[in-house]
Amino acid sequence: MKLVTQMYAPAAAPSARRALLRETGAEYRPSGKPGGIPERLLAQLWQKRAARPAALYDNHGRRVQVLYPGRPGGGPGPDFRDAILEMEGLGLVRGDLEIHRRQGDWDAHGHRRDPGYNGVVLHAALEVSEQLTLLAGGQPVPVMSLAPLLADATSPDSQSLEAAGESGGVPGAGAYLWQRLAEQGYPQPEGAGPLATLLDRAGDARFKAKSALFQRFLREQSPDQTLYEGLMEALGYHKNQQAFLNLASRAPYAALRNTARRLAPEQRAGALHGWLLRLSGLGTPAEGGPGLPRGPGFGAPLTAANWHTVGVRPANHPRRRIAGAAELLARYLEPGLAADLGEVVRAASPKALEQALVVCGANISINEAGEAGGAGLALVGGGWARDMAVNVVLPFLHGMAQRGEAPLDANAPGGQECADLYARMGKLQENDLTREMAGQLLAPWWSDWHGVVTTARRQQGLLHLHHLLKGGG
Repeated sequence: MKLVTQMYAPAAAPSARRALLRETGAEYRPSGKPGGIPERLLAQLWQKRAARPAALYDNHGRRVQVLYPGRPGGGPGPDFRDAILEMEGLGLVRGDLEIHRRQGDWDAHGHRRDPGYNGVVLHAALEVSEQLTLLAGGQPVPVMSLAPLLADATSPDSQSLEAAGESGGVPGAGAYLWQRLAEQGYPQPEGAGPLATLLDRAGDARFKAKSALFQRFLREQSPDQTLYEGLMEALGYHKNQQAFLNLASRAPYAALRNTARRLAPEQRAGALHGWLLRLSGLGTPAEGGPGLPRGPGFGAPLTAANWHTVGVRPANHPRRRIAGAAELLARYLEPGLAADLGEVVRAASPKALEQALVVCGANISINEAGEAGGAGLALVGGGWARDMAVNVVLPFLHGMAQRGEAPLDANAPGGQECADLYARMGKLQENDLTREMAGQLLAPWWSDWHGVVTTARRQQGLLHLHHLLKGGG
């Protein structure tokens, strides 16, 4: 099961034929210090000025209209994600974009050997040459000069380059994005009230899409295993989501539950924690707990290489999240995960549902060397608990109701109960996507957009609009 990443698959890079560099637009002559402008400022220049009426041209002489410059990558990988371009001869192109001072930095930085850059559809550089920019698979990528944008930014009637990076949204990009959304039933609203209604409708569409995804999984496996996998994926730092799903398949819910029920209640959380650590490949020889699972139902352990741990904050470290998973499993061992959380949802209290998923802090070993860190941090904090409630528990139970199934008892919440509670859930933690969509779609028309995006439902609406702009149905 893959709840998060499969909804937003990266766009494939278009093929391009080899041609000589044909630079058009403002003339640019490098200074005595080639590429002296930091890439950070070039990225700001792209974000604020690329979506402009005047066209740009790639190294094949093709006209390139930047409809949406993309959202900043914010970490390893391409500088901008999900850009939307209109490219002469290719039509509408969606994908990632990488920015450099010199075109040759692509190879110098190792991107040609990195499959993480295979979604790049345009390489933009201040200084371009006749060499090719190639992906890891050998496909060429169009190259475009940033010189025309630099000329715009340094013209006498323009704000400074630094100010370009500090200013508000991109009106040209926002207008185009609303035009695209209008084609899919979400026209640009004319005020805060219509905006709130539109975001609620978009948030409901995202909720129903997640519910439908859970219904598909429920046709293949038990309710408890389906909910367990959803929670495990949600517990993973975004680069560890697949690893947590793999752990859920190596340590299936039924096998863990049946083994843990043989122990005294006070032993269960510790035993589950030890078993999950061993099966994750992140445990030390001393960690294992009583009755380490062997035999039917349990798979071979993962290895430490399956996990992303470098640079991860202690609160997001997989060892801490595994400890939180063990506590939740022990908490809802009887009568079972789906039935217990269904009962919580029947209480119709957003706070009660959040608290049902919070696991208080503890001092635990963070890495394989036994070094402790993050003392006092919650294993699963309130913010992460709300995220799991909105993205997993409520759409899962809604999916169960749509299939006409009760988790394990006749008092399971109905679909409308789940949808009503979803509509009342408080805001989730902001992320790059919600901030980017708000900045592009809501500014500069409503400077007080924070007064409109006040619920998780409306944040989810922003994410649904982003999904539609990426070409999702």
